[in-house]
Amino acid sequence: MNKLLFFIAIIVLGCSKETGCVKITLKEETNGKYYFYWGNRNNALDVDEDVPSQPLSGSVSKEVFDAYEIGDEYCVE
Repeated sequence: MNKLLFFIAIIVLGCSKETGCVKITLKEETNGKYYFYWGNRNNALDVDEDVPSQPLSGSVSKEVFDAYEIGDEYCVE
């Protein structure tokens, strides 16, 4: 019985392979492409303090875009 529970635990843990989660701060559709934005740009080479930092972004499908709202957490698998 313990071996069966161990085997099931390994399968369940092995199936969740998220690479990261972000909090959506902006959603934008441009030229038929859908984007989520999150956080601030953090670039060690970007030392010009007069230039505002830009949020990071990622392209998503329309279905994913429609399923999430600003403030939601989006996890990439």
